[in-house]
Amino acid sequence: MTELKDIIDPGIRPSWTKRKPLIKSLRSYQPDTLEANVKYNARLDEKNRVNAVQIHGFLGVGRNLQFEAIALALEGSPWFPTLAHSTAYNLFVDKLDYFWHHNFDILYPNHPNGGLNMFNVYFGILHMAYSFLLGWEEEAIYQGYLVHAALNRKFYLILSYEEEHRRGQAFMLRLFADWRGDVSHNWPPYAYDEPIYNGLLERWRDPDPQVLVPWLVAACNRHTHQSGRETSKTFYDFSDYTLIRTPIEILMLYRLRQMLGLKNPTIDHPLLEAPFDQLPTPQPKFQPDEYMQGTLARARQDWPDFDKVTSMEAIMASPNETRSN
Repeated sequence: MTELKDIIDPGIRPSWTKRKPLIKSLRSYQPDTLEANVKYNARLDEKNRVNAVQIHGFLGVGRNLQFEAIALALEGSPWFPTLAHSTAYNLFVDKLDYFWHHNFDILYPNHPNGGLNMFNVYFGILHMAYSFLLGWEEEAIYQGYLVHAALNRKFYLILSYEEEHRRGQAFMLRLFADWRGDVSHNWPPYAYDEPIYNGLLERWRDPDPQVLVPWLVAACNRHTHQSGRETSKTFYDFSDYTLIRTPIEILMLYRLRQMLGLKNPTIDHPLLEAPFDQLPTPQPKFQPDEYMQGTLARARQDWPDFDKVTSMEAIMASPNETRSN
């Protein structure tokens, strides 16, 4: 078992981004629209000869809404409705994206690249964690299995998985797998080389919340050091503007403990300042809007197996390591 003596707590990063400049950065995004999906829904996408499902509008608008939600949170304004909207779009994107990766293998069995490899695991795991934060248990569980299926079928974006070494994201998915007990992925060595996360995984179910305190403080400190600006060769787990001051990995752990009926500790750390100092009550689910309904209707019409391929049963039964990239 990993012990406290095995970790090096770096303390809070002195140059960690403050709230006001971060809010300004969050609000600097380029607005996106659902124009591409409006055309797709109306079958006005003439160049789409293979009827590929359209995700780009939802992807862009979902990201915009996510930026806005975190800016609102850091300002102390109501932010859950915006986060719910963004998370619903992002979960929808991942479901559509997974389906198209599956279909691509069928349409192009001899593709020279071995298949499509564009599923972004970095964001897919984040969307799962935000679902847990919102209290959307059913959606979070589905997303956790979906990401595992995308990983095990090697649909993942090579860069974000094999080169960027996102240990924080691997920790969140490993935590999900430990909670469920019936899903796994053969991670590369980098997913297991952070003693702080290994210690948390070994103790996260402990009935005594105080046992977790030093590990959570160390994880919060690590988060601040993993919020740096990236270069072409240096990557950080929480460099995305939405994550710099959002303790999503800690809040996901808290939610899972709460779901098991366990008490959570109180941590005195600037990463866990309001509104991130406590879990919200489960939030209302965002109901599919006309754009989502239109896209889903066309996908089902073009591809009658859509619901079968994306069902929980099919995803849970997805074979492991089926490609040789």
